[in-house]
Amino acid sequence: MQPLVVTHTSRRKIPWVVYISGVATTPVNQDPSAPFARWLRFHSFLGPPQQPSEQDLAFCRDIAGGWIRERGAPRVLSLGVTPGYYGLPWPEGTGMLAVDVSQAMIDNVWPGENDTALCANWLSMDLPPGSRDIALCDGGLPILDYPRAQHDLVRILHRVLSDEGLCLFRMFVLPEEREAPEAVLREFVEGEIGNLSCLVLRMNMALQTSADEGVVIGKAYDAIWSVPRLDEVLARLGWSPEHMTLIEECRGITSQWHVLTLRETLDMFCLHPGGFRVQEVRTPSYDLGERCPTVALAKIP
Repeated sequence: MQPLVVTHTSRRKIPWVVYISGVATTPVNQDPSAPFARWLRFHSFLGPPQQPSEQDLAFCRDIAGGWIRERGAPRVLSLGVTPGYYGLPWPEGTGMLAVDVSQAMIDNVWPGENDTALCANWLSMDLPPGSRDIALCDGGLPILDYPRAQHDLVRILHRVLSDEGLCLFRMFVLPEEREAPEAVLREFVEGEIGNLSCLVLRMNMALQTSADEGVVIGKAYDAIWSVPRLDEVLARLGWSPEHMTLIEECRGITSQWHVLTLRETLDMFCLHPGGFRVQEVRTPSYDLGERCPTVALAKIP
């Protein structure tokens, strides 16, 4: 598949994605009875850290800009259909290709034309060796099983990137000391957690006992739902009734999440299986930004 040159003249598709703890949740096409259809009206409640902020995109722009100034227009691979990646100021001649396992995500979320997106699993995408220069991913690593699938992706990226290739990923990483789920809920009830995105991210990280086993994403919402008189707590905190509905509807998510510490993540890229070196790590300033760094990893030929 030959991706088209980026023109930034998109004429279709919605400009946002609903994220649940790093999982890009598939919007529906025309079926209003599908479970995800109800979630679309709640997208404004799921901002950073579960969606990239303008600061996160600025990190990508600056780091990719350094690569471009030295080497010219890149061939870009976006793992997932993050609209903000397409909207970065890529130079004329940039080749853009997004890969997502969901055709619904491509149809509804990706701002580019159809020929700039490929419906495929990241672990089975059929791209020639050395055919991409910059690989982007927003919070996507934890949706892959650990260690096998995440290690396989590192090997695949090393193969498809050019010798001067760059991985530019926003990571979700565990704190060095694991939180207790009870402590997270207590802070929530006491009004010390600012939004639902932060609450769910912290709950998922607290509930995961090992990266190998992972955590079922819906369990975080189950834990929040278990808070006594949750509706009264939300009202006292000034959270809207729609939050209650969203929490209830997300309890059934069965997808798993496998998240590492930053050190473990960098070791995976640089040592086991390796093939990359750390070029730069940038940390955003929003709440929980220290758990959502943007990491630039240069390929070692």
